[in-house]
Amino acid sequence: MGEKLEQNERLSFREKFSYGCGEISCNFVFSIVTALLVTFYTDYVGVSAATVGIIIAISQVFNGGSDICAEFIVDRTRSKYGRARVWELRMAIPYAVAATLLMTVPQAGAWAQAIYIFITYNLMLTVVFTLTQLPFATALSYMTRSQTERAKTNIIRMTMSPIGNIACTLTFIPLVNRMGGGQDAWVKLTAAFGAVSAVLMLICFFNTKERVEVLDDVGGDKIPLRRAIPALFKNKYFIILFFLFVIIAFYQTTFGTMLTYYCKWNLGNDELMGVVNLATQVAIIIATPCLGLIITKIHNRTWVMIGGLLITVGSLIVLVDPSSILVMWAGALLRGLGSACVFAVMFSMITDCVEYGQWKTGLRTPGAIQSAVTSGQKFGQGLCSAAIGFIMQAGGYHSEAGVTVQSQQALDTIFNLFVYGIALIGIAMIVLMLFYHLDKEYPQIIRELLEREDKVRQEKADLTI
Repeated sequence: MGEKLEQNERLSFREKFSYGCGEISCNFVFSIVTALLVTFYTDYVGVSAATVGIIIAISQVFNGGSDICAEFIVDRTRSKYGRARVWELRMAIPYAVAATLLMTVPQAGAWAQAIYIFITYNLMLTVVFTLTQLPFATALSYMTRSQTERAKTNIIRMTMSPIGNIACTLTFIPLVNRMGGGQDAWVKLTAAFGAVSAVLMLICFFNTKERVEVLDDVGGDKIPLRRAIPALFKNKYFIILFFLFVIIAFYQTTFGTMLTYYCKWNLGNDELMGVVNLATQVAIIIATPCLGLIITKIHNRTWVMIGGLLITVGSLIVLVDPSSILVMWAGALLRGLGSACVFAVMFSMITDCVEYGQWKTGLRTPGAIQSAVTSGQKFGQGLCSAAIGFIMQAGGYHSEAGVTVQSQQALDTIFNLFVYGIALIGIAMIVLMLFYHLDKEYPQIIRELLEREDKVRQEKADLTI
């Protein structure tokens, strides 16, 4: 039965690669938002760090709620292109436009700027990005049910993922500086990245296919919300994954944001941000396909724990010499290896959670589970951004446009967040995974599911005779 499943749902390299193009598309905007946007608001537009933190924190409450709404929409979507991937087509152009609007903050009063940032941030993140990224991520559960094919697809996806991050973090600030360093340069570059993102998402749409036939307790029909929501909360592993994605968001937001500030103020060169981050992303690119060769030999839980350990060590190693670029690179390489271990399995863990949910409740709700988990990521981004903003403000950071010097207190605050803050996040990953046991349970769960579905198919065949 397992061999038949593997043969029927094997994906071509072209399809896996095209799915990876969708990941690059998502990462272009995600990298701009997590690594560059806060710096743009504070150092180029002149909005206070605390104001930015409050706006992002409030927005991420809406953003997390929109995840759940969007994925219930996906679960109830029916089109000739399938349930999930049709949204990749629908949102490609709005994706590019909304990203550009993030940078067109008017030179007006503080309240006018805050309102504009709130509206455009939510348009991009709460609406457009949500209706692009979440259906894209959910599409994998409809492309194949083979755990092996999902793992291989995710390996290719996560190997390609850093390309978007590298392209943004390595080139964006240098290009801004060479284009005059003003807001106009930010607008033009974001528009260019947005256009490329739209094209990559369309490549993903046109070269992938949904294959999974849903045979759950409602026969693939639209699941009423009164049944879908209780089913979601009966799935204990989605709760664990929700908090895992909160922690991952804390790591990505803290590392991306504080690396920019650390390089600019503590090392005195903001262009080093892209160079140091390149070490992290190269480590991910090299390590991820290597992990693909052994990924099934070790449980997903163990990979995440290894990743958390490497992230912790990679952060604390900066203490050896906080001003050394070589030490910074060493820490970045270790964090990159740790990130690769986590990123290589985290989306496979979600699809495993989908199977567990159907086994536990009789209902297959991949969209709802995907949204519940990734809303944790949005919640984590908002909470972390707000915390960084308040801590930086309390630490004496000056965010007025044109500031060239920061106090020693502000520099110490940046250092502590960059080193000790990230180390604590790595430790939190390890602790959370002590409660995750689905890897051991999965083989028996999938066997029972396949037996149930074979029985349903046989009953349908008998009725047609």
